[in-house]
Amino acid sequence: MFFISTRARRVKFWWHLACAYFTRYWLRTIISLSVVLTAGLAIFNIWPAISRSNVVTIGHVGTYTIENIPTEILGLATQSLIREDSLGKPIPSLASYWTVSDDGKTYVVFLKDNLKWHDSSPINAKDISIAISNVQINALNNKTIEFRLPNPMASFPEALDKPVFKTNSFYGTGQYRIVNIDRVGSIVKKIDLHPNTSNLPRVAIKFYQTEEQAINALKIGEIKQASVSSSQAFETWPNLTVEKQTDEKETVTVFLNNQDVLLSSKDARQGLNFAINRAGFDGEITNSPISKASWAYNDSAKKYDYNIAKAKELLSKTDLKNPKITLSYITNLAKVAQKIKSDWEAVGIKVDLKEEKSIPDNFQAFLVVNKLTPDPDQYAIWHSTQKNTNISKYKNVKIDKLLEDARTTNDEKTRRDLYFDFQKFLVEDSPAIFLYHPHKYKLTYKNTQSLIDKLPKY
Repeated sequence: MFFISTRARRVKFWWHLACAYFTRYWLRTIISLSVVLTAGLAIFNIWPAISRSNVVTIGHVGTYTIENIPTEILGLATQSLIREDSLGKPIPSLASYWTVSDDGKTYVVFLKDNLKWHDSSPINAKDISIAISNVQINALNNKTIEFRLPNPMASFPEALDKPVFKTNSFYGTGQYRIVNIDRVGSIVKKIDLHPNTSNLPRVAIKFYQTEEQAINALKIGEIKQASVSSSQAFETWPNLTVEKQTDEKETVTVFLNNQDVLLSSKDARQGLNFAINRAGFDGEITNSPISKASWAYNDSAKKYDYNIAKAKELLSKTDLKNPKITLSYITNLAKVAQKIKSDWEAVGIKVDLKEEKSIPDNFQAFLVVNKLTPDPDQYAIWHSTQKNTNISKYKNVKIDKLLEDARTTNDEKTRRDLYFDFQKFLVEDSPAIFLYHPHKYKLTYKNTQSLIDKLPKY
């Protein structure tokens, strides 16, 4: 009881003292509490902005898992064993060089000296985890990796142009390290990277399933840079810089169903090709399935310059009355589809348009952006045995042979000659209509440009 009574008296004493102080200094107390509260709220609201002031947020369009994110996106965090130069030729990156067996089935890659992971441990060939289907991979020693293929494939070095990380970690070799990955299921939504030195900004990479989503994110400032197919929505935005580039890794293409009643005719396919006026397209005109930037590009392949008279002449040979075509197209090519519809109807073809979100199981003509590989090997797209990827259902014994020979020889001159012939005969046969390499527009907020300029080039 004595203990309780003493505690009660102390509480009562301090209560009366606090009340007396407040009565005498109530104004000062209220002002002090207001200042503390205001400062707290200000810090709470301002701190997120301060913490983001040294962050570059970059948007990318595409759906990726951790396993298939391109090296070009993760170039700040790590390197690949082999990369492609501006002509699409393989050159060393983490590798110092590589050898190929006489039968073309075994590649041995030798690592450079003194390579280290982000945790400062030396890079050991056994620490490198690369998954390539149907390929046996063995670390022969600390600096040598062997790849055994079931069949010879001259384009195999391209398969080694993928991000390399230390096994069971995200320790890479670049000037940035991955500190966090946000995923929904297996799909990557965001990657946070921190620099190894204090003079570089932090980087956040965000992924969007569609270009429309990326554009909306750019509009609200969720991302500070993105590359999109059109800058029209931002023409009046003074706080953005626009850099126009030609994407030679993509070709806007009309794939034709070569088993269709009308389109099985070479004359009809060529006629439709001549009927399209390419002058108004937003990109660099091309007539080949291989990039103009490639070492294997054949500039002498047939050109389909706009020629209405030639188009009508060829189409008249088909003997089909009131020919009609359904042109399917992916969403962001709606304007291009309308232009093609107008051009084809001008030569007597009735055209219906059909929007698609992905490659349809059946189509007559399909307008899509075809992503090109750095290596000119297009076996999967045009060889008659490739039922799942040869979407035009094209069959040509000569093309099959050229593709087979070109992928089994490692002699560059021989491969070049074979791909020159491949383009010559394929473009003449016109199983698809190659239109243009699209322009891409890199949009950047001006107040972020100074930070982006600090990022290492890779």
